[in-house]
Amino acid sequence: MIKTNEGPPDKNVRIAVDVITRPDSTYPIIIKPYKLDLTQFGEKVRSEIKFTIENVSDKPLHPSLICSAYNLFDVTLPKMIPAGKTGEGVLRLKKAAIETAFEKCLTLQLDDEKTSRFTVPVKRTIRGANAALTPTPSGTPASGH
Repeated sequence: MIKTNEGPPDKNVRIAVDVITRPDSTYPIIIKPYKLDLTQFGEKVRSEIKFTIENVSDKPLHPSLICSAYNLFDVTLPKMIPAGKTGEGVLRLKKAAIETAFEKCLTLQLDDEKTSRFTVPVKRTIRGANAALTPTPSGTPASGH
């Protein structure tokens, strides 16, 4: 139930989801790795991670990005993945986010008959010799040793 001080009285909302306990059993695609980790250990900046999207269906699919932390990273997806083939995606950290630790996600959508959506966790922790930046529950950076 949603309560608001604007508009008609209380509204009932029903949310239906399918929780996949085995990330490799998704259909019609398999994303590897199923979570993207840009954790940086040391001085060398880790600003890019590649991932694959395998089309396990019998039809070509056209993935599109519908949600992302646009202020932190850019995502490139293949325009089309033929049936039974694999395409490559790339997540690139923006320069302004090099010193930022976060826990965010990206969501892509397919043009299949269900208009399937897939959300992929994206994490960045910075570990150096003197300090470590780790994401706080709200996603803002915190420093600690």
